[in-house]
Amino acid sequence: MIRRFALSVLGCLFSLNVASMPPIQLVTLDYPPYIVTQDGELSGVAIELVESVFEELNVPISIEVLPWARALSNVQFGRADAIFTAFKNPTREEFADFSNQVLFTQNISLIVKAKSKILSDNFLTSNLSNIAVCVVNRVSYGKRIDTLLDERRFRLVFRRNQTKECAHLVRTGRADVWVNNDFGARSIMASERMEDILEILSPPIEATPSYIAFSKLKEHGWLRDRFDEVLRDMKEDGRYEAIIDGYFERLKEREVKEKG
Repeated sequence: MIRRFALSVLGCLFSLNVASMPPIQLVTLDYPPYIVTQDGELSGVAIELVESVFEELNVPISIEVLPWARALSNVQFGRADAIFTAFKNPTREEFADFSNQVLFTQNISLIVKAKSKILSDNFLTSNLSNIAVCVVNRVSYGKRIDTLLDERRFRLVFRRNQTKECAHLVRTGRADVWVNNDFGARSIMASERMEDILEILSPPIEATPSYIAFSKLKEHGWLRDRFDEVLRDMKEDGRYEAIIDGYFERLKEREVKEKG
């Protein structure tokens, strides 16, 4: 009884403290269907999940969509409190405290022009010296693709600020391959009406976990830990899956209406 009372008091004190704090400034990128900006409105399955966690924490937030390189820079130099959805690598861990709980596991895939001779099952071990690839500036695509990029194994690398620019570079033949998460590629191909022009190769190159990461300069280790606790609880009680399933169900319904 005494322990429960103590935990209750600590919970109340936490709520009082965070309710009076200024909004936590989150940064991200336009990354459908995780983060979607359209007609001045912000939506997406990652937006819904992150907002739900902070709502339970009773922590006010603001979310700004930026080019990914600038978003990372803002977290690195303390101009923003946290960033999502971010892949973890040693460079980023130097300036950001990553959540222990995974926000999403993203399938990283290769997107090519329809009927291309490029195959994904042997891509990582092939001679890539004649391949032009498009990626988003400072986005990580998992250890294996990042290593190929660092080692300059490709003939040419296009680095763009917006994901859909890569789709158009492949469409026009300037790039041979666009690297992206599977869900995001499908969303962009649908919105840009390229479903009959581009093809997502199977199997994916790798499945990579993504996280929310807090600026070390802001000293938000305590908030990272609380975020982890709530996200873990949401996974255990089914709310996590309900948010994801609900979002994609509404997305399907909207697409049917638009086509109908």
